[in-house]
Amino acid sequence: MAYGASGGFGFQPITSGNGVTWNGGLSEYNLPATGGQTIFQGDPVTLSTVGVIVRGTATVAWLGAFQGCKFQDTAGVWQFQNYFSGATAFLTGNTPVALVIDDPSAEYTITEGDASGASGTPLTAAAPGLNANFVYTAGSTRTGLSACTLNNATASTASGMNVRIVALDSRVGNAVGAFANWVVQINNGQRSAGTPRP
Repeated sequence: MAYGASGGFGFQPITSGNGVTWNGGLSEYNLPATGGQTIFQGDPVTLSTVGVIVRGTATVAWLGAFQGCKFQDTAGVWQFQNYFSGATAFLTGNTPVALVIDDPSAEYTITEGDASGASGTPLTAAAPGLNANFVYTAGSTRTGLSACTLNNATASTASGMNVRIVALDSRVGNAVGAFANWVVQINNGQRSAGTPRP
C-alpha cells in the first residue's frame, strides 16, 4: 500500500472487528447473469432489489466488500477471478457467484481522497468517530483491484454516511495527511438491524 500517494485500493480487510485478524470468511451471493457491472476486489457492494450483487453507492446502505467471483465459462470450466466483468460469457444456466465480506463488524483500511480523486483537505487526528462516504472510481482490469477511496470532504457526524472512521491505520509509513489510510467499519449497512436493502 502506498501511503501519502494518490490512488485508492478500495476496502481491504484487516480485522473481524474484535481485535482478531480477518480470517478470510466470505459469503456467497448471486451476480447478474447478464448485463452486470464490472466490480473489482475491494469495491463496496449492495444487494439489489432483485437479489443480486451490484456496486455500492455513496449514502446508500451497503452490504460489504467484494473479494472476487466464481462462475462456469461457456466451456463449463470453473473460473475464479478477483474481479467480475459484466461482459463475461457464462455457461447457459450458470449463475455467477460473488464472494463478499459481509460481516458488519469487519474493519477495513482505505485511502482517503476527495470526489475528484485528489487529496482534498486531509482528515485530522480528530477524525475517529466521524462518519463519511466512499467515492467510487473504476479499478484495474489488469490487477482486478478496486480504486475506491474514502471521501474526506464528507466526514461529519451525519448518521447516513457509508462508514464510521475507527482510527488512523497504525502500520509503518502511514501518517495523518494527504492520502492517509484509515481504519473504517460499515456505518450504514444492509446487515444492520432495521436496515432494508434499497
